[in-house]
Amino acid sequence: MPRAVKSAVRVLEVLEFFDRLQRPATVVEIARGLGYPISSTSILLGNLLELGYMQRAPDLKGYLPTARVTLLGAWMEPLFTPSGKVLRMMAEVGEQTGETVLLAVPIRDQAQYLHVVPGSTTRRMHIGSGTLRPLLGSGVGRLLLSAMPEEKVQNIVLRHNSGPDAVNQRISLAALQRDFAAIRSRGYHYTLRGATPGAASLGVLLPMEFSGLPLAMGLGAWAREMRNRHKEYAGILRSAVERHLKGAA
Repeated sequence: MPRAVKSAVRVLEVLEFFDRLQRPATVVEIARGLGYPISSTSILLGNLLELGYMQRAPDLKGYLPTARVTLLGAWMEPLFTPSGKVLRMMAEVGEQTGETVLLAVPIRDQAQYLHVVPGSTTRRMHIGSGTLRPLLGSGVGRLLLSAMPEEKVQNIVLRHNSGPDAVNQRISLAALQRDFAAIRSRGYHYTLRGATPGAASLGVLLPMEFSGLPLAMGLGAWAREMRNRHKEYAGILRSAVERHLKGAA
């Protein structure tokens, strides 16, 4: 990878690291968390400090992104700023459930978590912003697919079934359509088999789009908790969407 491209990737990874951590961090902590050499991490943070994208923490022992980072994408969708409706809604859902709350969007054949509010329970799910899950192989992925045009869904299934990993994992379009019908009937997706063993997820579509793509808000929890509380969780999510985003489409 060319040096300039590698540096650009590291800048983005540092910013995503802070999005997951949500507190100041030292050079050593960042370097260890991302697997970077301490010397190059220190230089990178120094450059970001000079450019105004990073600031020293109040104790001067660590770094923290500046408000300039937040404002970079605010022109695209004000609802996603820290004071915007979507992030405030997610924080509220996190307080009510104690579970990990995520915001997901489809990126080609993957569902990407744009933002994650960590759970507050001792057994919370650990999921980072930027995490990718297969659209066809995850609950939130299928929820997003249920809101996409049929032709686009067919193309995704065709790519999957013609790929090298589909020998024993072919997807039936008919079965997928039945899943979509169940999601639309309930008004939410619900699965006790997540990408992580023992994990479960539940999510609802948001009445808005991001750059023409559907958006979903979901909960990540352990299967036992989700099995006992999924109806309660679904009610909390749907109520939050109704109160915060009514008329946002």
